[in-house]
Amino acid sequence: MSGQHAGLRLLVVGASSGIGHAVAASAAALGAKVAVAARRMDLLDELAASIDGHAFELDVADTATIAPVVQQAVTALGGLDAVVFTSTVIPFAHIEDTDVATWIHAFSVNAIGANNVLRAALPHLSENGVVLVASNSDVGRPRAGVAAYGASKAALDEILLAWRNEHPDLSIIRVGVGPTQDTEILRGADRDLLSQLFKSWVEHGQLPAQMSALRDVANTLVSLVTTAVANPSVVPEVVQLAPRIRPDVAQE
Repeated sequence: MSGQHAGLRLLVVGASSGIGHAVAASAAALGAKVAVAARRMDLLDELAASIDGHAFELDVADTATIAPVVQQAVTALGGLDAVVFTSTVIPFAHIEDTDVATWIHAFSVNAIGANNVLRAALPHLSENGVVLVASNSDVGRPRAGVAAYGASKAALDEILLAWRNEHPDLSIIRVGVGPTQDTEILRGADRDLLSQLFKSWVEHGQLPAQMSALRDVANTLVSLVTTAVANPSVVPEVVQLAPRIRPDVAQE
């Protein structure tokens, strides 16, 4: 067990599946004390039991519930050294078919939700505390069919820049995550629409030959957090993760 990880008190928001789930498992395996929060409590309870952690139900679009849940997590952990925010919604629709409710929901989770979690965590963070927010590596290079998602992630970037400007003492890491396996991003999406979108992405060179392994991405995020905690005079403000394309690795 690494001394750098042992005893780290970590809250992972958006941990019911995908990257957040993998981050919680990776951190706990290295000795961190972990609390997890998300909407799907059946999955969270299973995860918490497997890592000897604490599970809390949280929908980050419900603003009023965020601060109480963060407080409960802080109490359960005995303090707070780091927060990892991975909650995200990716509504698939052509832009002309994206209705107002879809735009609002994407922004309420991906941008405003992240901001409000940071606000709630701020009074509880330890002296060298760290907040890591998972974003997307394609901000500024929009793909067809995900306008609300892309725009909300661009708004998230502006929000994090504002936090850095007003709170230069905080260690806030923005990570642009590239295409990653096993993240459930296509869960519930219309298959006919996806077929059309995949054709567009191929035409525009937006589908990589390979994707990053989920475990590798999670381990990298945990490493960024623990390195920032251990080296408090440095903030890795913006980190981009991209798949390593290895021609000798066979594709599924």
